[in-house]
Amino acid sequence: MKPIMTLFSLLLLNQMVLAQPTVTLTEELIKEQVETAAPNTLAIEASFLAVDLQRQAFEDGFDLTLNGSSSYTRTSEKSFSTQMPVTSPTKAYKLGVVKPLDSGMSIGVNTFSEQITNSLVKNGTKTGFGIEFSMDLYKNFLGRLTKAQRNLLQGSTKRAGLEKKIQNKAFYQSLRKVYWSLVANSEQRKISESLLNLALRQMKDAKKRYKNKIADIGEVARYESQVADRRAGIISLDYQKELLNQNIKTLLPELSDKNIVLGSYSVENTAKQLFKCTAKIQKFIEPPMHYTYYDEVLSSLQDEYSHQRKITDSYSNVSVEFTSEMQRMGKAPGYSNSWDKFSEEGRNAYSAGVQFVIPLGGSHKKSQKLQQVLEQKRYISQKEEIVGKVNSYHTQVIRNIFLLQKVMAQEKINSSKLEISLKETTKKYNQARLSVRDLIQDQNAYSSSKLLQIQSQLTIITTLLDYFSVYTEIPCEMNN
Repeated sequence: MKPIMTLFSLLLLNQMVLAQPTVTLTEELIKEQVETAAPNTLAIEASFLAVDLQRQAFEDGFDLTLNGSSSYTRTSEKSFSTQMPVTSPTKAYKLGVVKPLDSGMSIGVNTFSEQITNSLVKNGTKTGFGIEFSMDLYKNFLGRLTKAQRNLLQGSTKRAGLEKKIQNKAFYQSLRKVYWSLVANSEQRKISESLLNLALRQMKDAKKRYKNKIADIGEVARYESQVADRRAGIISLDYQKELLNQNIKTLLPELSDKNIVLGSYSVENTAKQLFKCTAKIQKFIEPPMHYTYYDEVLSSLQDEYSHQRKITDSYSNVSVEFTSEMQRMGKAPGYSNSWDKFSEEGRNAYSAGVQFVIPLGGSHKKSQKLQQVLEQKRYISQKEEIVGKVNSYHTQVIRNIFLLQKVMAQEKINSSKLEISLKETTKKYNQARLSVRDLIQDQNAYSSSKLLQIQSQLTIITTLLDYFSVYTEIPCEMNN
């Protein structure tokens, strides 16, 4: 009953896989998905927009605004004397536009009306137009603080744009690493399948010899063990393939409901591209900063720090603002009469004043000092992290690839020598000069060597793709 249930489960699983639409996975498809629908790409874009939103919110503060106010007041209180009448009701409105300037100034125009009633005046109305002007006299004199804030936000947006390009390329390279792991898995499976077929033939021959009483049961058992081992290796590779497919589907949800089939590829062409890229990289003695966005990121980071220091240095400064207003008005009982009066013989009124805020005590100074230390440490840490990354990725990758190439050269020698040894072992086994155990050991050693060669090739490719995630603009065919 148990074998029947197992067979049924396998058939059901196979039907589910066949029911899924199939997609052919290539580097071109990965690139297309990254540029359109990948959640990571959208998240990277959202991070950039969050920074750009801060810049835009700052610029919103300099838009022309329409300001208005209206009030009505009534009281039933009694006056102290006939010479001090109670004014009630009181009506007022004011409507105008104000334009803040990035020079630390603000200008505005308005129309206004005020109407009062008391025991001496009924509906006494004052109407007219006014011009307002204000100016920062110290902290933001002539817009020096505004300029620093604008430059800081523009620099942050520029750096976020550069980091968006770097992060998008790094995400693309991480997907390519999964793709090439699938390619390596496919190549390893081809080798494993050929070894399984060989083991099956050997097992079949051993069983024939056993029937003819030429071989013993131990020899048959060893070949059966080898077949089981080869099948287990293939199943393990299939499991690794499914994990890689799961990784791809997680990063590219558009493919989550599809059956992934690996597209065509050329190992020989890739090996040639790999050699050309590594040869080009090894020519650079110093890190090729002109092939990365990190040099611009460093420059932008330094500018941001300079502008941020100006802003922080003004934190505890005295705030002094000059305000003034000029009005031209008409005064008469009733709205229409006051407007007539304004037209015929309007009168002028002026007002001017100074407002100031002086921080007292030491809290502002302490906060300013802490902010300065925080910004300095943040800048130094970000700068050193970037410098360390671009330097280590170049110098260390060159060394790593150099060592991996030496490993591959030795593995090729190892495989070629093991191939010769296996031929001799097979010949001697057929001549009954060696045991089946010796033959299987040589076969396993040869297959392990071939599988290691593929793994080393994959390691070089993934190392190079990591390099491209930093030096995104290196002109070589593999960095497409």
